[in-house]
Amino acid sequence: MAEFVVSGVATRLGNLLEQEAKFLYGVSDQFQQLQTELKRMQCFLKEADARQHESEIVMQGVAEMRDLAYDAEDIIATYALKVASNKGGSVQKALKRFACILGEGITVHRVGSKIADIMTKLSNLRKSFEGNCIRESIMQGRGPSSLNETQREQRETYPHPERIVVGLEDDTNKLVVFLLKEEGVASICGMGGLGKTTLAKMVYNHHQVKRHFDRRAWVCISQQFQRRRVWEDILISLLSPSKDQRDDIRTLNNLMLVEKIRQVQQEQTCLVILDDIWKIEDWNILREVFPMENTDSKILLSSRNKNLALYVDPRGLHELQCLNNEKSWELLEKIAISWRSDSLTKTKMEKLGKEMIGYCGGLPLAITILGGLLAAKKIEEWEDVLRHVKSYLYEQPDLRLTNVMGLSYDDLPCHLKPCFLYLAHFPEDFEIPRKELTRMWMGEGFISQIQNRGGREDTMEDVGERYLQELVQRCMVQVGKNGSLGKIRTCRIHDLMREFCVSKAQQENFLQITKNPSTEESNARIGKIRRLAINLESSDNYLEGIKFNKYPYLRSLLYFVPHDNNLYLKESYFKKIRLLRVLNLENFHYYCGNLPDDIGYLIHLRFLSLKNTKIEIVPSSMGNLKCLETLDLRSQEYGMKVPNVFKNMKQLRHLYLPIYYRVSEKLELSNLHYLQTLVNVIPESIHIPSSFRFNRLRSLRTTTFLNEWEWDSDVVQVVSSCPDIYKLNLHRLIKKLPKAHQFSPNLAKLTLWRTGLEEDPMATLEKLSNLKILRLLFNSFLGKNMVCSQRGFPLLQSLVLSELRYLEEWRVYEGAAPNLLHLEIRECWCLMTIPDGLSFIATLQKLEINDMPKSFKDRLDKGGPDFYKVQHVPSLVFQQCDRE
Repeated sequence: MAEFVVSGVATRLGNLLEQEAKFLYGVSDQFQQLQTELKRMQCFLKEADARQHESEIVMQGVAEMRDLAYDAEDIIATYALKVASNKGGSVQKALKRFACILGEGITVHRVGSKIADIMTKLSNLRKSFEGNCIRESIMQGRGPSSLNETQREQRETYPHPERIVVGLEDDTNKLVVFLLKEEGVASICGMGGLGKTTLAKMVYNHHQVKRHFDRRAWVCISQQFQRRRVWEDILISLLSPSKDQRDDIRTLNNLMLVEKIRQVQQEQTCLVILDDIWKIEDWNILREVFPMENTDSKILLSSRNKNLALYVDPRGLHELQCLNNEKSWELLEKIAISWRSDSLTKTKMEKLGKEMIGYCGGLPLAITILGGLLAAKKIEEWEDVLRHVKSYLYEQPDLRLTNVMGLSYDDLPCHLKPCFLYLAHFPEDFEIPRKELTRMWMGEGFISQIQNRGGREDTMEDVGERYLQELVQRCMVQVGKNGSLGKIRTCRIHDLMREFCVSKAQQENFLQITKNPSTEESNARIGKIRRLAINLESSDNYLEGIKFNKYPYLRSLLYFVPHDNNLYLKESYFKKIRLLRVLNLENFHYYCGNLPDDIGYLIHLRFLSLKNTKIEIVPSSMGNLKCLETLDLRSQEYGMKVPNVFKNMKQLRHLYLPIYYRVSEKLELSNLHYLQTLVNVIPESIHIPSSFRFNRLRSLRTTTFLNEWEWDSDVVQVVSSCPDIYKLNLHRLIKKLPKAHQFSPNLAKLTLWRTGLEEDPMATLEKLSNLKILRLLFNSFLGKNMVCSQRGFPLLQSLVLSELRYLEEWRVYEGAAPNLLHLEIRECWCLMTIPDGLSFIATLQKLEINDMPKSFKDRLDKGGPDFYKVQHVPSLVFQQCDRE
């Protein structure tokens, strides 16, 4: 963590020196010295981070280094904003600048003094690290991976079968069939504690495997990968040599050793199991000892890294899942109860045990630890375990669960560690929206640079999605809901992984979590609190107990409150937390419906969510938030007044307006050159110069003023001003669609709602060559007939027709929508039947019929006159189709 923080600060300082050199008069030399010192400290931090557990002094040093880096970034960011606000060439700005010279001189002196203080502390820290032999270990090439031989020995695994196993029979059989009959490399993938090694042991010791393979080898790789050691272990395990033969093997040079391993596998049928392999680079080193052709030998590997398994061979991927409730209870019962003789005691234990099993989340390792703990206790002690079950799971003497989770965290690259720890903000079982999460990461500076892949420019949003995907592939985060076009919509974190995440975040002083802020002072950790999550599980107004003057260094403040709550805050606190970068006030309410004017003091803010906050007036002081990247004002409240302040937010990338809002003057958006998302915009409420283009806009949703459903002629101008639009939602009367050539060629998702079209929209929309998702909702089309022509909709995958109340006939010609996967028809009550042409769409996987007349359903059911049109569709779903 500290390594990432220091690296980020050094990079941003370098960018500032490069871009604003002529404006950094008086402090540029000190900034350069600070950057140099930070880069020197990076040389120590990778080693020091890995050795924190060995020394309290090193642990304190790493924490101090992290805080110093944050302090330096706060100074840099504040000074950079002053520079940006004062530079310029106009007479007015020059006069204003002249008037501020004295104040700037004082600022420069203060900044210089603070930097000098940080430099002194950094120098002292470096000496402390050197005194703890950190530098010597680097100079000798002794990286973190070779620091602790005891740890490596503790992670070693062996092929001896487990005594009690539950729920892996089907998995074992599938893998055995693959190894005996299929081509390719088999792999077992899943999060730590799921039983990957246990399953590999069951395969290794399976009677069919023993009979089929002449020789078997079991080799544990783990994180301390040493090529020569692994090669020797493979050959020794395959040959079972005598002591003298082992000594001979160790004298072979690398080339001879590799050739010998390959020779054995080609001459005999061998199975090599590589347990607990972590990195693609390790596999690339190992693969040369495995002949992939002209051999009957096989490889089975286990890994927490799904990317590794897919890279090696996607055909053989086998993903382990958590145990269900029934299997979880079976495992606990076998370990802790089945062997007892007193039936009355067993009955009581069963009741308590079933309550406790839920805390394990189906994770076999957690159930095994809990079962072993309960097996050693009498019934009288079980109730105490139930009351403190999470503490018992994490505080066992061997710390197995903590160590297993910790291995996954330690293996993360430094840029993913803060992204993972940030998940600790969110409550248990919370569905975390992908977009909000990645944009919070951006706001914190975890994704500070655009990276290039294959010559294509990636946005920070693209990079953030890759970071999340990597956490998913490493089995540290789970996919919650999938969105359209295969993207993650929400994610979540396993309960026990979250417990580890929270524990690690608090250990690193990364954040503080409170459920009752009135007691937060007694629970606060020593040191500067930079992130605060307030999880209120009821409508009790604990917020009055928060003393924000105790949190001047906050960078993230996230509230999690019930949707229907009575929480109102009368006093503003924004002046007290001026370094804030991320602020989530979703579902929160302000007294009298007014957001305080001092929101304008949060000049460092990058992410601000006021979603569902019942605010009536947005203050003009919000125009001071010039660093904002994401602003969410979505609300169901009618008539929020929005001032013309967005023109000042030149870094804005995502703007969500209220569903209905008022303006006193048109909103000027032509300064927003980075804007990618614009939601709930009323075309009449904005000023767009005729030549202006939203060149980066990817997602647009238009709406209309409350109670003003007049025909709109501005939609053509708005759509035409977005040449790269990817997602478009038109929520207003437009009477007639723009021409096909006026839509972006990149448009992939289109939603029409209450557009009142009189002409068949399919004639235009079927020409959109990249359209993949189309939703025609509530009176978007008022006509009776709709036609999909041959070769129309070449890439369409999903089509929804909902509440088209006047539609009577829909025709689909052969060759239309050749890639359609999903079709939904809902409340189109005048539609008599589905088109004959659906029978030609062989790709259709799911057809949903919702709230349609019973006669419509009967025609499609098996035996009905129209069943032939849908008999090829694997999934046919009817819901609420009982209307006569």
